Amino acid sequence: MGTSIKINKLSYKLDKQAIASEYDLFTIETSDKYIKRGAYILDAPTLNRNVKSIVFESGRRALMMMCKDDRNRSLIKELISGVEDGSKLSVAETKIQDIQDYILIQLLLNALSSYDSNFLKFNNLTGHLYCFHPEWVKRGKEKKEDIVWKIPCLEFRITRDYCIELSVRTFTSERLKKKISFTKRKFEDYPKYVVSKDNTLRRRLAGDTDPGFIMRQIDGTKSEIPFLDFQNKKKFDQCKVGTLVNVIEAFSSKYGAMASIECSYMPESGRIDYSKSAAKEDSARIQDLLSTLGVHIVDQIGDIYSEQFVDDLRSLLLQKYEINSSVGKRIKKDALNICVIHNAEYYEGVQDPHDKPFDGVAVQHVTLEDFAGNAEFAVSTVIHEVLIKKDLETGRISLFDWKELGLKEDISFGTEVKYEEETKYFFMKVHPDGSFDIQEQEFTLFEMNEYTDCVNILEDAKTKGETVKGLIRDEHGRINIIKDTGIITLPEAEDIKSLLASGDTKLRGKGRREELLSSCLDIKTYMENDKQFYYVGTIGEGMRWKIPRAANVRCIEGYQGAPLMFDKLLPTMNVTFVHNGQLTIVPFPFKYLREYINNL
Repeated sequence: MGTSIKINKLSYKLDKQAIASEYDLFTIETSDKYIKRGAYILDAPTLNRNVKSIVFESGRRALMMMCKDDRNRSLIKELISGVEDGSKLSVAETKIQDIQDYILIQLLLNALSSYDSNFLKFNNLTGHLYCFHPEWVKRGKEKKEDIVWKIPCLEFRITRDYCIELSVRTFTSERLKKKISFTKRKFEDYPKYVVSKDNTLRRRLAGDTDPGFIMRQIDGTKSEIPFLDFQNKKKFDQCKVGTLVNVIEAFSSKYGAMASIECSYMPESGRIDYSKSAAKEDSARIQDLLSTLGVHIVDQIGDIYSEQFVDDLRSLLLQKYEINSSVGKRIKKDALNICVIHNAEYYEGVQDPHDKPFDGVAVQHVTLEDFAGNAEFAVSTVIHEVLIKKDLETGRISLFDWKELGLKEDISFGTEVKYEEETKYFFMKVHPDGSFDIQEQEFTLFEMNEYTDCVNILEDAKTKGETVKGLIRDEHGRINIIKDTGIITLPEAEDIKSLLASGDTKLRGKGRREELLSSCLDIKTYMENDKQFYYVGTIGEGMRWKIPRAANVRCIEGYQGAPLMFDKLLPTMNVTFVHNGQLTIVPFPFKYLREYINNL
């Protein structure tokens, strides 16, 4: 489906009469201000086989789904009477018509905790659905004992907008609690879970002696589950997309004609395919800039390891950009400077060169510990960063031919940032010739200027709980707002699974790429309700077996009826210099703004 974009927004069917004939639905409500997220009442019901699922609605309510039985009401009351603060809880039977569809779908999903799968483990814990694959489990040995240390899971959550969210969560053994910092919430306050006989997780009971698990990460660590891996069937089943396919299949198998869910499509309205010619053009432009400006490497460490690293950098610069760089111990004001230093941990805040300001000269630090084993990656990243710093110094974009956009008037890009506990607002006005000015705008009720509306939009978004990624304003005061949506794009996952299951692993050719992965590649847009949606995916040319992260869809809204101006700015994302080989997810002037703010 090359002309359609597959997204994680659900298309669904619910036979509510059939569901109501199979299940009783109840609401549990507290007279307190809210039910605590880890409250035992959110797990206790699921220990009873007649309770199929529970969904926690943030606040005072939780909903419960039970197999049809006249004794259910008395069973729940008996259960509630035995939990802490049970006297504050009330139970009411709920009509299916009074439950919003997204909550009902979540209840049905959470009930998969009783589904028997060959490899996926379904867990309805604290009102949420967590799934894990045995291959994700992190094991180790202690005193010759085989121990489970961590259980990374995928949480499946249906949002109010009917998007299915896939979030990585990690349950860590309490044996590792000394490696976890507890500040806002004490260890004792976390619900504890144990691995049951069927290798799923359940709430730890008073008689359990096995070590428990809490939903926390060890300090400084993060569990990673790749978005898509189609190297083979086994790898596919262990990635997010493969897990999603298997969950939807389990849903269909369990409920049949009673309920169905599938991911929907939107008609593509525009696209820019990244090509090798664009990459060559970027390299040629950078090569010209480096030849004109010159590159100077400053070795601020001065040992045999840094000397070798500097030699590697020089060789790579010569090979990649045909530039002979100079080396020294001091900064050159008339060159692009790359300073080789240790990372922040080495200096421990004492005479840390990261903190030294350089006025009127372009300087980019590269840390030996972080890049010594990957100098090839370092050279592209560092060169792009130092050129952006040079552009900020001169007030002119050099990495991109701005005049090719054909803009005849100034255009401004705005963002907000938390800076020393205070929210600040910055705007970059780019002129038609590629020169630009950056200024800070304060939030004030007494002074009006060209950016007042922009600041008010950013302030208003906070009260609505919206995430604004940036603003674009033209010379006539017309404003476009870039917002997060919670939508991601998806490949043709069912087809990929079928092909891999049949032994067909040749999925990377151009034709197969367009057939199976089109919704995850390059830059594409679609329209809905007079709003423009866009995403920036993986570069299709030469892609490998794995896509590590999903492409997030963002929404462009015209403020107070302003026309959408985003199409003419799409080329500002069809560049690789922002993420070193990856397309940028917002127009690159926002990168200039972030760099400017970081150097304040």
